[in-house]
Amino acid sequence: MGSITFGVFDDGTATNWLFRRRPLIATACCIGVSIDQVLWYVDLVGYMVSGKFLVGVMKYLTWSQTLWIDRLTCTHHLWTMPLFIYASNNELGLDAFKLSVCIVTMKVCLSRWLTPHCIQATKSKDDDGSGAAETNSDLQIYRYLNVNLCHELWRDITFSFLQISQDKPPGWLYLWRLLWRWQLFNYLVFVGILSPLSRIGFASLL
Repeated sequence: MGSITFGVFDDGTATNWLFRRRPLIATACCIGVSIDQVLWYVDLVGYMVSGKFLVGVMKYLTWSQTLWIDRLTCTHHLWTMPLFIYASNNELGLDAFKLSVCIVTMKVCLSRWLTPHCIQATKSKDDDGSGAAETNSDLQIYRYLNVNLCHELWRDITFSFLQISQDKPPGWLYLWRLLWRWQLFNYLVFVGILSPLSRIGFASLL
């Protein structure tokens, strides 16, 4: 999923609020990453069956620049939603989704403001000493960040209707394109999967 994205973005946040016994905030954080987690399940099943990533959110694990710690900790994408829905032991209401909209918007905007697209990991001939870079064409030199998709869609996803940065839009336009799609897909997952599971009692399925 890019490299550093939702896992850093919300798993720790959700854990914190769960331990503080604030299930509304914890589940809102999980809803905020729900479309990503679902796509991980799709990619995992597709890879196990056909040897191919059907969507591409997991494909970064095959990059040569991906650190072993990233591969080791990537499993959080698979257990985040079931664990926190189970632990919160609450029916997911519309309030949790509304709060997730605020959380996603805030963290994407903060990521855009505070983090670069990539950082320079090794010296290059054109090194200016800044350590930050606007391009990442050479993965041997640059460490791809793109935290929370704040700069572009994941490079391994090729679906045409999701290509929202190909025309190099200004930052505000890219963020608008990203956020309404993100919230829409999260809402579909919320209505179609998460809310029904919470109503029937997720714990009863385990």
